[in-house]
Amino acid sequence: MTSLYHNEDSTNFSYNCDTTGGRGGAAIDAYVDVLAGAGVTDLLCNTNAQLVNYRSDVWQSFWEGYDPDGPDDQPYLAGFGDEAKSVPVARWRRLVGHMLALHEEGVDYPARFAERCRHHDMTPWVSIRMNDIHQGQNPAHPIHSRFWRDNPQLWRRGFSDYFATAFDFAHGSVRDYYGALIRETLERYDIDGLELDFMREPYLFSRGEAGAGRAILTAWMRQIRRWVEARAHQRGRAIRLGVRVPAHPEVAVAMGIDALEWARRGLVDLVVAAPRWATVDFDVPIPRWRELLEPHDVELAGGLEILLCPHPTAPKRPVTAAEARGAAAQMLAGGADAVYLFNYFQHCDPDRVPDRWPGERYQETLRSLASLDRIETQPRRHAVTFVDVTGPEDESLHEPPLPAEGTDLIFRLPTGPEPPAGATCDLVLGLADEGGATPSVTVNGSAELEVLGEGMEGELRQVCYRVPVEALATGAANQVRVSRPAASFWVESLSIGINPPGC
Repeated sequence: MTSLYHNEDSTNFSYNCDTTGGRGGAAIDAYVDVLAGAGVTDLLCNTNAQLVNYRSDVWQSFWEGYDPDGPDDQPYLAGFGDEAKSVPVARWRRLVGHMLALHEEGVDYPARFAERCRHHDMTPWVSIRMNDIHQGQNPAHPIHSRFWRDNPQLWRRGFSDYFATAFDFAHGSVRDYYGALIRETLERYDIDGLELDFMREPYLFSRGEAGAGRAILTAWMRQIRRWVEARAHQRGRAIRLGVRVPAHPEVAVAMGIDALEWARRGLVDLVVAAPRWATVDFDVPIPRWRELLEPHDVELAGGLEILLCPHPTAPKRPVTAAEARGAAAQMLAGGADAVYLFNYFQHCDPDRVPDRWPGERYQETLRSLASLDRIETQPRRHAVTFVDVTGPEDESLHEPPLPAEGTDLIFRLPTGPEPPAGATCDLVLGLADEGGATPSVTVNGSAELEVLGEGMEGELRQVCYRVPVEALATGAANQVRVSRPAASFWVESLSIGINPPGC
């Protein structure tokens, strides 16, 4: 079985787990126990956004300045403004209240996570978000650090979008600021891995400066590697250094995040190729990553996001268990050494998930993602989605394949390994029109697919086709052709499901 990485973000535990009354340490243990039972081999404890979730000597903690007995209009909460009596401020108070209670209990959050990991023979990591930006439009929000508020001259220049107020890593003071947190993490925590998460956020440089930024980041990575090796030498045990980077190599390079160069120089041990947030990507070029990293002793993990969205303007929803298995199958069949889960929380609201798998089926579903042998015994589904990080804001290297309009359209969709003997396959096409002739569909030049049925799902007309198993490509992406010569049509979604015998 391959490794299964799980990234636990800096706030989810405290949002959802009651740590008051001296039960915080036990709550962490129980939380990690669930992940161990789900087959997670490597647990990455994220400790920061702009603030940290433990008492740090070098960064602000989330609860600094918060009065748990004070009113909703206390200065710490001023950034909520008119929302002060609504759910957002109540949720935030629960978050920081639980973090503070854990600290007052004498529990160091990441240390306790690492300790419980070792109890289960899981590998403990700390994941550091390298440029997290939330609520950038609201500088008074308590999620922001003093360092961020006091130094707008260190923000990126030339942009006005969501990421405009993220830090510009061309500034040595920004790198020093993050370097202090990295060094504290290495010195304080008994971990076997340190991850630098460049997907929160990958927008690291001012307009037009990402090219020069590549050399800056590479030089800094050399320094970080020296810190890691020095600490490992002191401990007498190796510490791995990992990076989470944009899903497509050319995009990562264009943004100044040259993970391939870091691998060539021996600066990293793990590369996680991942989307950012908007959707799981069923077409991450893992074979290309594998080819480029093959000469180097670097583990490659394919990153799975929890959301699925067929195109940038479509509604988002959590993936089903079958869709998670489809994405994992594509990663592993393409040559990934491991599957990496991001935002796959055990407390996800089951009412938001189509097949309710985060409930009692949470552990079962996660265990099914770690190996092709397990995946092929259960249903999986692959969907056309899009690349959600396409390059610097002024340079898009990938256009979304959906929505698409025309009379003769071709789509690319890999479906991972060969289906098991006796499997059945279907293709579901989501159309924006309610009527008209049903489009004909072929897969890899096959005969026209048989229509199994159709109906409406919300505002989309859903047409289901039978796909002969032998028509699917293995080791390459499928070419799906959709045509209706008499009149143009509008495709909103497309997916292929593979069902083993008996499923």
